Amino acid sequence: MRVLITGSGGMLGSAVYPAFVRAGHEVVATDLVPRPEPGMPMGLLDVREHGAVRDCARETKPGIILHLAAETDLERCETDRDHAYLTNAIGTQNVALVASELGVPLVYISTAGVFDGTKGDEPYTEFDRPNPINAYGGSKYEGELIVRHTVPRHFIVRAGWMVGGRERDHKFVAKVINQLRDGARVIHAVTDKLGTPTYTEDFAQNLLALIDTPFYGLYHMTCEGAGSRLDVARAIVEFYGRSDVEVIPVSSDFFAETYFAPRPRSEMMRNFALQLRGLNLMRPWPEALRAYLDQAGFELERSSARGA
Repeated sequence: MRVLITGSGGMLGSAVYPAFVRAGHEVVATDLVPRPEPGMPMGLLDVREHGAVRDCARETKPGIILHLAAETDLERCETDRDHAYLTNAIGTQNVALVASELGVPLVYISTAGVFDGTKGDEPYTEFDRPNPINAYGGSKYEGELIVRHTVPRHFIVRAGWMVGGRERDHKFVAKVINQLRDGARVIHAVTDKLGTPTYTEDFAQNLLALIDTPFYGLYHMTCEGAGSRLDVARAIVEFYGRSDVEVIPVSSDFFAETYFAPRPRSEMMRNFALQLRGLNLMRPWPEALRAYLDQAGFELERSSARGA
């Protein structure tokens, strides 16, 4: 099958693109800022331009479109809501309209950020009602609604805290790694925000299995289990054997100046629909995190880190 991917140059695209190629699909990869890699040519596509999306799709004639392109910076979304909704809602509408015009299925990647985090200690399922509390979650949820009402054959797939990407990783795991690499002996991590890490490689493999079915609809696709940022930071420090590094629990107020966008207390999700369909292939997050750290390297060898 010929697959058109938007946002291929991002963190998730770095796993989805090669996974689909290895599976035998003919992949047309695009991004707003193409980052060509050996064997992975990538074309320019701004999903905010309807004409550009239409022309690209008409030329490539995909059998399915994977819409990964998004603005995921919560602080930028909060300070520039026009940009957030132009990219995440209108951009998604452009892709959805083209998919509908061509009569092809659309995969839309959404987020746990569509929830308000007030459910308590239970993870969210696909049957819980979204209620975003920030511009990022709001714009992504509008994208969900647009896809649902525009494209008959669609997969809306919500991811959690993203883990992966190697050099494209600018999220929490990379920030902890960078602190270790820079010689930090103290790492602060919050305890009052709960979520479910999502390893990009596992996500890509599970996505491949899902789109090979006729079971269109809404899915959560995260690793198994849940935890706090503190739990993730401690797991990383333990992986590298860094007994010389202290991980200190703090509240979100500690980082309030830098990360000022409101965030849900809980973004824990359960892959309920995947489990009911017998399609849940996601590993427990500690196992997936170890696999990622072991594979990625991050220029921080475990042996040299011990006792440093």
